[in-house]
Amino acid sequence: MRMYSASGRSRWPIVIGAAVVVVAVGGGIVYATNRGDTTPTATRTTSSASSTPAPITTGGTSGAGDDENAEAPTGCLGGQDRTAAMVLAAQKSAGHSSYGAVEVATSFYRWLWQYPYPSVTDSDTVSKNIMASSSPVGYRDLSGAYAKAGNEPAKGVVPAGTPFFVSTTNGVWMVTQQSTPNRVYVEFAMGYVINGALSPTQTTVSGFIMDWENGAWRIEKSLVPNQTILANGGTRYTGGC
Repeated sequence: MRMYSASGRSRWPIVIGAAVVVVAVGGGIVYATNRGDTTPTATRTTSSASSTPAPITTGGTSGAGDDENAEAPTGCLGGQDRTAAMVLAAQKSAGHSSYGAVEVATSFYRWLWQYPYPSVTDSDTVSKNIMASSSPVGYRDLSGAYAKAGNEPAKGVVPAGTPFFVSTTNGVWMVTQQSTPNRVYVEFAMGYVINGALSPTQTTVSGFIMDWENGAWRIEKSLVPNQTILANGGTRYTGGC
């Protein structure tokens, strides 16, 4: 399921440099990209200091679960299932590091962005446990957002009523410069799996602000990723599912 060019490099710089379809889900924004060809549209540039990705913080002395030897994000923390139990398991396992924040954000999105949708019970369970206290009330209504989205959540990127989910198998992630030990800005790109097959042309990009609160990473709100910077500077997940 991995996608590589002839040179062995990740093809994400080609895939995510595409036209963007903006989709509102759960008070947040999902960026679904769709390419019908293989013409590169994102060129490699030298980023300015203001857009340089922040270094990963993997250790510290906060006493709240820092791990000097934290494992780089696998994209599968919590397991391969796309269930509420998976999200909560990832949240429980993730350490107090930016790697941990990436894993929790990733697990939430793997669960969130699928069709058919999760059950109302699962949606309410995830919302209750994963949202930060600073998260807007409307943002937390995941089951309500699914109800409003109908049978075409991807707005044409995936045909209406077609089963899909997303895979981190060849996904990329980034922690941006404004991140702090307790507030991490996470962006990522993942591939669509449509009717059980990983699409070579359709991807989704999104991101979240993650707050360390009550001993766990929680979601404050969504981010607007810079696709060019993410495509050129993102880091691959070490595993993927």
